[in-house]
Amino acid sequence: MSQVSCIIPFYNGGGTIARAIDSVINSPACHEVMLMVDASPEPLAPHLTDAHRAAIAQGKLRVIELATNLGQAAMRNVAASLSSAPYIAFMDQDDMYLSGFCEEMSAVLNQHTHLAAIECGAEIVKDGINLLDITDPRYIAIMSSVPWNVLIRRVAFWGIGGFPVEAAFRTKLAGEDIAFKTPLRHFLATAADYSRRLVRHHLRDGSATDNYLNRTQLVDGQVIYTTHYENEENGDWQAALDAHYSKVRRDFEAFRLVKMAD
Repeated sequence: MSQVSCIIPFYNGGGTIARAIDSVINSPACHEVMLMVDASPEPLAPHLTDAHRAAIAQGKLRVIELATNLGQAAMRNVAASLSSAPYIAFMDQDDMYLSGFCEEMSAVLNQHTHLAAIECGAEIVKDGINLLDITDPRYIAIMSSVPWNVLIRRVAFWGIGGFPVEAAFRTKLAGEDIAFKTPLRHFLATAADYSRRLVRHHLRDGSATDNYLNRTQLVDGQVIYTTHYENEENGDWQAALDAHYSKVRRDFEAFRLVKMAD
C-alpha cells in the first residue's frame, strides 16, 4: 500500500536530483514524490527524464515552484501541508534512499501504531567512501539530529509544529533540523535503529553535516569542537532553540488538553 509522501526541496541541485527521484519514485510504498522548487536560479525541467514527466502526468511526481526563496525548513512545511499520504519523509536533493526505506519504515509504523516516527541509519559517503562507522559518536550525533532518516506520521508532524522558520535557524549553523527532532523525541513516541542503513547521504562541501565533521574531532572517544560560530558563542542559537522548544511544549499541551476534553 502506498503510504509515503517523500518531500525533496530543490535549489541548484540539477546534478543530483534525478538520482534522488529515481531512488524512491518506484517504491511500492511511495504514494508521491513532492519536488519543492525553492526559487532556484537553476531550472528543474532540464534535469527531468521522460520517466519523470510520465510520473508527473500520473500524479506520482508533483512539482511545486515558488517565486520567493523560503529555505528548506519552510519548503518542507509547505509540502507537508499539501501532501496526501499518512506518512512523510524528507530527502535532500543530493541524497538517495536505499532499497527498503519506504517499505520497511512504513511497515514499522503500520505495526506499531503508538509510534509517531521511526528513524534509520545512513551511509555517509564522500568520493565513494563511507566516512563514519556506526560506533563513532559523531555518527550517532548526526543520525539523531537530521530529518532525512525519518519517517513520521503526518498528524504527528503538525502536532509538533513542523520545522521552525525563524531567521535564527537560517545562519551557517542552521539548526532547524535539531529544533525539529528535539520536541519530536520529547513529546512523541519514536523508535530508531541506526544500524539499519536505508539512506545514502552524499556529503556535500559546506553542508551542515560537512561543517559538523570539519569542526569536530574525536579525542579519547569524545566529540570535541575545535571551532564555534558566533551565534553559538553569544548564546543566540541556544536561545532560539529554547524558545522554539517552549513554544512547541505550550502548543502540544494545549492540543493534548483539547483532545482529552473531546
